[in-house]
Amino acid sequence: MSRQSPRSFLFAMFHGGGNLALIMPVVRALGTRGHRIRVIAGPRIWVPQPPPPTPLLDLIERAGATAVRLAQPSTSPHAAGHRLPGLLLGWNPRRLRKARNLGIASWWAPVWAQATAAEIARSRPDAVVADYFLLGAIAAAEQARVPIGVLVHNVTYPGPLPGMPPPNTGFGPERNLLAQFRDVAWGHALRFAAARNALPCLNEARAGVGLPPLRSPFDQYQVAGRVLILTSRAFDFSAASVPANVRYVGTPFDEMPSALWASPWPVDDSRPLVLVSLSTLNQGQGPVMQRILEAVAPLDARVLVTLGPSLSASDFAAPPNARLERFVPHEAVLPAAAVLVTQCGLSTVSKALSHGVPMVCIPLTADQPDNAARVVAAGAGLRLSMDADAAKIAQAIRQVLSDGRYRQSAQRMADRVGAEAGANAAAQELEELAGAGQRPTDRPG
Repeated sequence: MSRQSPRSFLFAMFHGGGNLALIMPVVRALGTRGHRIRVIAGPRIWVPQPPPPTPLLDLIERAGATAVRLAQPSTSPHAAGHRLPGLLLGWNPRRLRKARNLGIASWWAPVWAQATAAEIARSRPDAVVADYFLLGAIAAAEQARVPIGVLVHNVTYPGPLPGMPPPNTGFGPERNLLAQFRDVAWGHALRFAAARNALPCLNEARAGVGLPPLRSPFDQYQVAGRVLILTSRAFDFSAASVPANVRYVGTPFDEMPSALWASPWPVDDSRPLVLVSLSTLNQGQGPVMQRILEAVAPLDARVLVTLGPSLSASDFAAPPNARLERFVPHEAVLPAAAVLVTQCGLSTVSKALSHGVPMVCIPLTADQPDNAARVVAAGAGLRLSMDADAAKIAQAIRQVLSDGRYRQSAQRMADRVGAEAGANAAAQELEELAGAGQRPTDRPG
């Protein structure tokens, strides 16, 4: 039970992928502390015809919170004729994927603004806590003058910061003159493209709830009392400065009993265990998985492959040293793993580092290149292109297995982040936010 009086929180969440693994532990932590929680649950925002958010609704109910299903618009935001002007003539470079993603998320901003405004009027929460992609929900809370928490399920702040590589570029931490110029140039490009992509729909949403327009979508985060980065400060690069409302709370993990895993190999099999785990969502990882299986075939190792719901074992031929499983809890197998081959989702990377497991990183999309860059900078693994062939993948796995410095660096990171309790730290920040009764007073215009 919380030391404070019970508060009421209204969360705004969509059924994505890695966002749920990081945000739901925060919901559960607040519930354990005795607070009342309602969650507006929406579908995936990236696809034109998203499936119903039934899994998210189930997660919310199992966490002891009340699920409020987002009312679907009569016309999909993807079918409304919105455009992504990008940097130039619709061109959105891969390194500006953040601008593209914010643009698509903004298509939903009017829907989320109206739904959140209605739920605030109905339930009068002490604080609104929104996924950082749900800009319309943040705007609705701003208009209602309710304390706002924003949850960032990435390794770093969503916008450009001085002295830091822009988010989603996958750049490393180099600070030589060329790297500084690179970061400044791409930071300006990100601001420009994000404004072109996201501002029209975001400002439409703001007008719908009676707010003035913004000059940048990143200004929407300035009205929050807390912007919580759901990872360890030790894992991110250092910026010259960060906004005053930003807190790194550590990665939230579920406080669950240790999961059990029955190894299919004899107990006296001393070969190192290679864990292969790509995304649970369909991110085009099928060809990458095929090359990984070809790469591990000649290795003197045990190989456990978790396919997730997006891949079928019938589509692959497992080599004799590999076992294909649909799902194995990472908590059960990571303590025994010698190396993890991963696309670098933040939750998976954080779990590996917390167990001191080095990685071979093959990032595919979104924030994964950023996570891979930080693994490499920490000395805890190697990074390959998503187009790397089987020979290069095999070479990287052998290198990480044979060079103890990768394991040592991963263990040093485990020592730094092992004491962090991300879910409880986030819950405490949100308690303070709700208890302080902070109201956004300065609205950027």
